[in-house]
Amino acid sequence: MTIRDYIRDEIFRDRLQDKNCLVIYDPERRFRDVAAELSSEKIQFLDVGESIVKKREEAAEALLELGSGTIHGLVLWIPWEKPLEAEDKQKDPFAVYAEVGSVFPDGDKDEYIEVCRRAKPDHVAEINRMFKDGVPNFEELDKLEQGGSWPKLKTLLDASSSKEILIGLLSPSYKQTEALKADDAWSGEARDFIQRTLGQKLKTQARTRTPIADELWRLLLFSEFVMDSGSEIPAGLESVPRIGAESRNLVFDVCESLRKHDDHKDRYKVIAQEIEGEMQLKNRIEKMTNLGVRDTFSCEERIFLSKMVELVAKGETQQAREIWSSRQKSVWMSQEDRMAEWTLAARALELLEVASELGAPRFQSLEEIVRAYASTWRELDRNHREMEQAGNQLPRDHEGLEKMVQSAREAYFKAVEHLQSEFVRLVQTEGWPLANGQILWNRQLFTKKVAPLLEDGQKVAYFLIDSLRYELGVEIQKQISDKLSVELQPICAQIPTYTEVGMASLMPQAEDFLTLEPKDGKLVVHLKGAPATTPEARFAYLRQVKGDQCEDIDLEELVKKKRIKIAEKTKLLIVRMRDLDSVAHSSPHQVLDVIPGLLRLVIRGLARVAELGFDRAVIATDHGFLLFHEQKAGDLAPKPSGNWLVEKTRCLLGDGQPDAHNLVFDARTVGIPEQVKKYAVPKALVPYSRGQLYCHEGLSLQECVLPCLTVTLEAESKRKPELPLITISYRQGKTGIINTMRPVVDLAWPNAELFAEESERELAIEAIDSEGNIVGYAGSGQTVNPATGCVRIRPGSAISVGLKMDEAFRGSFKIRALDPTSSITLAELNLKTAYLE
Repeated sequence: MTIRDYIRDEIFRDRLQDKNCLVIYDPERRFRDVAAELSSEKIQFLDVGESIVKKREEAAEALLELGSGTIHGLVLWIPWEKPLEAEDKQKDPFAVYAEVGSVFPDGDKDEYIEVCRRAKPDHVAEINRMFKDGVPNFEELDKLEQGGSWPKLKTLLDASSSKEILIGLLSPSYKQTEALKADDAWSGEARDFIQRTLGQKLKTQARTRTPIADELWRLLLFSEFVMDSGSEIPAGLESVPRIGAESRNLVFDVCESLRKHDDHKDRYKVIAQEIEGEMQLKNRIEKMTNLGVRDTFSCEERIFLSKMVELVAKGETQQAREIWSSRQKSVWMSQEDRMAEWTLAARALELLEVASELGAPRFQSLEEIVRAYASTWRELDRNHREMEQAGNQLPRDHEGLEKMVQSAREAYFKAVEHLQSEFVRLVQTEGWPLANGQILWNRQLFTKKVAPLLEDGQKVAYFLIDSLRYELGVEIQKQISDKLSVELQPICAQIPTYTEVGMASLMPQAEDFLTLEPKDGKLVVHLKGAPATTPEARFAYLRQVKGDQCEDIDLEELVKKKRIKIAEKTKLLIVRMRDLDSVAHSSPHQVLDVIPGLLRLVIRGLARVAELGFDRAVIATDHGFLLFHEQKAGDLAPKPSGNWLVEKTRCLLGDGQPDAHNLVFDARTVGIPEQVKKYAVPKALVPYSRGQLYCHEGLSLQECVLPCLTVTLEAESKRKPELPLITISYRQGKTGIINTMRPVVDLAWPNAELFAEESERELAIEAIDSEGNIVGYAGSGQTVNPATGCVRIRPGSAISVGLKMDEAFRGSFKIRALDPTSSITLAELNLKTAYLE
């Protein structure tokens, strides 16, 4: 491309297309003929130098034609200096056109020498020499292309530009390596090429590629680092050779290509870390004021993370978010431990922002606060859960992040404590559940949601999922709404919010027959006079009421058992799952880890009951929950005085009096059967006993506002889903061995034309051993959905996914990418462990 063509097409035409009007100031009259070449039937060119008065009139007429669509572009060539001051602009009759359109020159990048450098990036050093001797014209500059520059290098490396030559020398393919080995005559030409293109003379006298490449790597990477930092040089490295700023574009292009391209990025990371160590950059850059935005060295990423934490501490969350945004595609984020740290920082930042945005409103009614929680305030709980999940993924403690995470926790609890005070105030005023059927009560759910479907002749799968908090119900809705019709609505929990009561409240006619009967100094849950404290007892009651058209099954059995026999006469299938509550009470720290798997199990269960011929699914739960990271001194409510028959973590049943720390309600005021006299709960979001990180037995929006999802089912065979063609690779297939418990695999969705309209799809990623046991799963990362543990991928894209392997596992395993709904395997990869222990 000639320099004339470059200026016309890459600068002038590009700016004209942007705003349809281009004003070119050219006191040297260098670009007049180039600008005139833009003229066409639909683009009007005006040479203002011919007559200012006449051309001003023609410009005004052309602007009207441009507005009406008669012409598509207007170019004004003006043979005087571009006005910079307001006074000068007022004197310029054409300044208004520059204001509404594009203008040339526009900053330092449009200086003639910079334009020439961009047009001829292979000849920057020669252009610099030409400008030292004077100002070259277009013809002189175009002669630089004559003579077949660097013929040996271009032939051996099959390259056509300086960028391709440099990449070929730094990170050659096998074919390029062999070609360079077979003909060492290229080395002299390479020295001349480097000196003329980058303005630097190589020190090494070697004639082979490796020593030349080693010196070139150091030269390019250090130069990029300095250029990106605004020419700030680390202390003690002032004498290290570096490339001049005139070659900035070429240096940036080469380094960025090496980081991004799969064929080069692994080599880049190894060599960059070697150079970083040699130069002792980690210690030298700590006091630098500007590190730019590029990813030259890994130590920069550490400092960026520290700066993000510092900004959050100062309350400058917008600047912190800008750092996070600039880091998401960093080559160093492909290391799982770093990805986990950045993910935790991002989650903490998101929680801080949400807590700040929601503020502390006052609600006028109980219905208003319940609906506000279901639509908006639930996001506080989601963001808090996601942050704590990210914290669980960290392979080690990170003191620098702990302050940021603690600030986010404090912001969260400050916001939800305000919400709690409003909620208990309104419950004291209005009682519980909501009156007049504004929002359904759990005891009404079977009658209002399940029974009508059965009466309509539909086969119903009734999912009774223990401890499904409202925000998790929202996540299930998100996962299935693009495939199935689903309705989500908030439900008022049955108080007291513990499992025996909550599950009994979901049975038929519970609004009439649920009672709490005194027995042996305790209160026992009954349905129609019979104990209903176990799943078996509740199912027996269900059969008594609904007959033998009912069956029940454990959710895990439903999903994992290959052959399931459901009687033809079965109209109501009870699907039970209480894993979350079981895990939470025995190992509360594991709750966050098991949530993704449990939600995926529910989603798979929906697909399975559809295959079994069920028409609808209703997903209900007994209670929500609260999560705490740890209990601090004082995070405890003293029990009120009284005679309490039931003492739970966050509630008491029996008789007693309120005090400064506790609310005591008449049982009927909060919908508890009459056999109970009083119901006591802490005012604040604290338990009655120590060591509680997971609670669900009290009075809070998190515990008492529950999700109910009604799903219209359709078998996969009827929907005929198009499944994406996914590929999985590890280190580009160069090895099948992992030596870290946090390996990073690459997922790609190529040839995605069929899915062009899809914005995103989620995939479940699992590592399984030879017996099918899960020994690894997707860890933290911006592509991982914390609720389901699935990774998000777009059509035509490739992503890196960090795995978290089971620390006790050793041996061969298989990584699978699955459709989370159908469990169909989309791709798999065989690997084995060889940990460095």
